Amino acid sequence: MTFQAERTRTLPPEPDSSWGRDAARLLALLEDNPDDTMTIAAIRERGIGTPAQVIYALQLAGYDIDRAPEPGNPCGPLGYRLRNGIPRSGGRADASDTGAPDEP
Repeated sequence: MTFQAERTRTLPPEPDSSWGRDAARLLALLEDNPDDTMTIAAIRERGIGTPAQVIYALQLAGYDIDRAPEPGNPCGPLGYRLRNGIPRSGGRADASDTGAPDEP
């Protein structure tokens, strides 16, 4: 018997759930500051109770959120920024997103 994994399509956050409201709010915060980073403390101050979990869930959903030092403070705490506001296809990076060479 062989098993095959099926590729599932991720759904956008539902604004009716508390996670969906937090995810939508965090996306708005990151989109409003495209050239700046936001630390976990700054995100928490803006009303998101579990920022690390929301960031992780958005990354799993395909949003390209990365960690970077704050501008002008390379030794300070790392912050998060949204590289691209559009989720990658199927919630996963393809070869062009990861920099991996194309396969023949």
